[in-house]
Amino acid sequence: MYGRFVGLDIGSDTVKITLVKRGLTDTDLSQIIHIKTPGSLGETLLEIKNIFTEKYLPKNDVAVSLPGNPISVRVLSFPFSDPKKIDQTYEFELENVSPFDLSDKVHGYYLVKRPEGSETIVCMSQREDIRHLVDLCQSGGIDPKVITFAPLAFGALDSFLFGERPLVLIDIGASRMGFSLFDRGGIRRVRSSSKAGQFISEAISKNLGVSHDVAESRKREGFTGGRNRALEEAMIPIVDEIKRTIQFFEIELGEEIKTIILSGGTSLMPGISDYLEEKLKKGVERFFIPDLGENNSVIFAQSFALATYGSALGRGKLNLRKGEFKYAGKDSELRKVFMAPALLLSLFILFSIYRTGARYFELRSEVEKLEAQTHAAVSEAFPNVKVIPRPMEFMEGEVKKVRDKLKLVEEIRGGPTPLDVLRDISASIPPNVKLTVSEVNFVDNKTVKMRGTSDSYDEVAKVEKALSGTGAFKQVIRESTETGVNNTVKFQMALVLK
Repeated sequence: MYGRFVGLDIGSDTVKITLVKRGLTDTDLSQIIHIKTPGSLGETLLEIKNIFTEKYLPKNDVAVSLPGNPISVRVLSFPFSDPKKIDQTYEFELENVSPFDLSDKVHGYYLVKRPEGSETIVCMSQREDIRHLVDLCQSGGIDPKVITFAPLAFGALDSFLFGERPLVLIDIGASRMGFSLFDRGGIRRVRSSSKAGQFISEAISKNLGVSHDVAESRKREGFTGGRNRALEEAMIPIVDEIKRTIQFFEIELGEEIKTIILSGGTSLMPGISDYLEEKLKKGVERFFIPDLGENNSVIFAQSFALATYGSALGRGKLNLRKGEFKYAGKDSELRKVFMAPALLLSLFILFSIYRTGARYFELRSEVEKLEAQTHAAVSEAFPNVKVIPRPMEFMEGEVKKVRDKLKLVEEIRGGPTPLDVLRDISASIPPNVKLTVSEVNFVDNKTVKMRGTSDSYDEVAKVEKALSGTGAFKQVIRESTETGVNNTVKFQMALVLK
């Protein structure tokens, strides 16, 4: 998906928003927003709605994560890796291994290509949970295109993960701890746990008999400045959970995990990297992206992963907006990008006729007629502009304004733009040929129909030869020639684009 995309990370106590802009070859970080949840769920949704409006964020090009853990995460193996074939077969395989009734579940898969075939990481959620999440987002003025599982979204950040592989990225938030296993080919396994930041605070509060605020303060002290026995005791279940997950990943891979990378707000706890390194006997580092900076890299890791994942979503990537929950909104902004070049294409044809006709027609009445038609076309296209003294110069200025949008269209189409084709046609017509082009019609992305009149069959042949000799077209086909009014020759050609 080209253009802007938002990753929305709604936590139990904070909301993180990351806006990225995706082009043809890269994705740029545009904006990050971090707010404390104001209190009730309704107030939080209202705050999110206001932020999206005030910051002019796209309300549809949004990716969110499941608020809780999936009811099931399974791995299915296939001897092939074509997503079309997997779409046709994976549900039958899932029915054979799942103890759940799939009729009231929503499930999808993330494709992991292997040398010997492929694996699919299948995530399953209750239908009501997806409905509740969609309703919540829409009540906040947002209709997200993508609902996925956060540990899988981190697969989009593979190029940002440095360290000896296999490695595990552990995202420790307030209410969830996600595990993403990466081998040399990318993401391989995922897992999540409810033992996270709030679990640590609640354990400290219970063990010491203190309030939640006091427990939070003790947690934030971390492992520096002397022993923090209350925190160490609270961390025992967390460390055990990490050890069990690493052991499971190592059995799956048949290889030792070399590196641990931490993200999430809890990873900012002082001394936690050294503490876990000692307990796990492995290298532990914090997640880092230069554009975000040290602290923001871990705080916005999930929202950045969601935004990047959503902007590059394609076949074989998990998106639980499917079936009855399939995104049905309209890409109005993208349609506007296409409408402007289409309008300019029509007007540019008129300009091309004008410029060509000015060279070949000597009669002033014909020139004035053509100018009047051009003026009428421009006035119709821009009814709010009351005075257009020089229509051609005016439209040249408008063409310049939308060059960036035309560049986007060129990226999406993957071939020559309409303006490229028109320039090739205009430049190819011999100056000594008297020719009138009445229509240039783009049949599809590969074929252009050109109709017009000339004084003789010989001149039509010259035009055909000139267009064939430019190298701009794969093939030039003269589909028809016939004698018209006043002995003019009507012709139609098909230009096949390269």
